[in-house]
Amino acid sequence: MPNRLFILFPLLFVIGSSAEPDAKNIKSDFIDIAGVEFQVVEHASSNIHYIWLHGDEKTARLLLNDHIKTQPGKAFLINNEEREVKVGRLLLDPNRMFSRNGAKRNLQKMNANLSSSELNQTLDLLDKERDRFFDTVKPPPGGLLIALHNSIRNYSIKDELANSDEISLKNSEHPQHHNFFICTNENDFKILSKSPYNVVLQKSQANDDGTLSRLAASKGIRYINIETRLGYLNVQRKMLQYVMENLWVQLEQPQN
Repeated sequence: MPNRLFILFPLLFVIGSSAEPDAKNIKSDFIDIAGVEFQVVEHASSNIHYIWLHGDEKTARLLLNDHIKTQPGKAFLINNEEREVKVGRLLLDPNRMFSRNGAKRNLQKMNANLSSSELNQTLDLLDKERDRFFDTVKPPPGGLLIALHNSIRNYSIKDELANSDEISLKNSEHPQHHNFFICTNENDFKILSKSPYNVVLQKSQANDDGTLSRLAASKGIRYINIETRLGYLNVQRKMLQYVMENLWVQLEQPQN
């Protein structure tokens, strides 16, 4: 028995969670892009960053808030209660602001009677601040950026199949087809393909829709979206745990 405990302890130290948050090592700050504010919560030094982008996806926020209290990493949480945000007076899906073309299409979709001058001013502002924001959000070299999302409407892995380079489909039926990984790294895809969850690889930039995943792919950043149905907290927690247990050893140490 003592030997068995000795073997398990390092694993628990890396992936386990303590009963109480380590408040002394948790720092909080804020960052914004074009007036869209994010709270930045950092718990010790880590090469894993997390982001929560849609204010109406409450399950993802609950999980990330709980996770960052006990696990090292830096989390970026949008300071918004609704799905869309305001850039000036215009509505925008925050997961469409990561390219000019994607933001343009979304702004035109979300805002009736939009003038060309107001559209271009908003796009110019996003262009001006996008690199600064992404440079803060992205992980250290060799690190991993994890996004947490919840599907609220009919969105499922079926919507991503045509836009993916590789696919590992375990269950395409409701409700499991709402629970899946999107990743940008081939090695991560191979590992996640061994999980019981659906996973797609999107490493190309063919579909410039303004999402964070496409920007991460274009920059060579390891990115994973953990997508589940809204309310499926235990499923999303298990998916995050799978990433932590199976991809942690693949990460390089953060560089000073």
